[in-house]
Amino acid sequence: MRRQRILGVSLAAAVAVTLASCHGTDAQFSVGGNISGTTGPVVLKLNGGNNIAQNGDGNFTFALKLLQDQTFNVQVADPTDRCTVQNGTGVVAQQNITDVSVTCAPQTDEFVIRSAVLNGSQESPAITTTMTGIGGIVVNPKDSTNITIDGGITLRGITTQTITQVNVLLAPAGALVTKMIVAADGATVVMPAGATLSPTAYSALLAGLLYFNVATAANPNGEIRGTIELQGGLAAGLASLDQLQVVPPTGSAAVGGGILLADRATRQIINTYIAHTVLGASGAGIRSSAGSGSSVLPFTNLQDNYDGVGTNLASPPAGLSLSDQNLTDFDASLLFFNVTSAAFPGGEIRGNIVVLQ
Repeated sequence: MRRQRILGVSLAAAVAVTLASCHGTDAQFSVGGNISGTTGPVVLKLNGGNNIAQNGDGNFTFALKLLQDQTFNVQVADPTDRCTVQNGTGVVAQQNITDVSVTCAPQTDEFVIRSAVLNGSQESPAITTTMTGIGGIVVNPKDSTNITIDGGITLRGITTQTITQVNVLLAPAGALVTKMIVAADGATVVMPAGATLSPTAYSALLAGLLYFNVATAANPNGEIRGTIELQGGLAAGLASLDQLQVVPPTGSAAVGGGILLADRATRQIINTYIAHTVLGASGAGIRSSAGSGSSVLPFTNLQDNYDGVGTNLASPPAGLSLSDQNLTDFDASLLFFNVTSAAFPGGEIRGNIVVLQ
């Protein structure tokens, strides 16, 4: 049972707002497409803003026009459906983007994947601050009595603020859903091991009523917040780690769980970490089996007992991105998490990253 509770989602259960710098032509191009299967009003977003309020199915085109070589990411906030986005991320070429396809259907027991953009303007009243954040979650509702939630936040623009707490809260009154943990680097925020949602909180998530809130000494009620509602545009994966996935197996009793969330347009890491029980871990990271175990992303932040109950944490420096090849390998299920130790410098435990849709 411990193996399945490190991040709350077992491997068996598993059976992405920044514009890139632009150059080139000054011509501008539009982004649009079609949405279908909705059961109520939705909001379409381009690169985290530029909202289109869509009342039902139909074609859409964003008013904002982009330059050649800018990245685009189309996402949707739909409080009544589960939506997938096809052709919604990429780089603008010398033509309008017209083939974005958003398909929605009622949520059943599929994984719920959501992201959020955090800033001071979403606080009430609004806060003027340099701090921002990006965050994401993966929720597994397959067992209605044990609805697990994994994920976290990467913070930016932290200057002299002292972070006092980070929580998932329920709008409008701000009732506590779960407390989150700030890692030792001060910029990575993660869920506690084994975090769950109540049925009420799960229903609120689907309705777009849950939000991340980061409080500081200067703003104890919240300096930045972000509604956890955006669907689409994410590369999302989970893994369970153990010694059996190492070649050859190590015989270690340690286990772990890992999560990877990245923006498909910019390749920026939204949140990734490994929670594990390796004693005296010497290193960790994401590797690719496409290159004989070549390193993709080293996790240089190693923290023992991050949750107070004996679980260790490994995470990369904030602000990193995947390469195009990394994302290709991810989609081909070639990436894996790896935790090393002095006894096993090649890896004591590892776990293949299962791609979630």
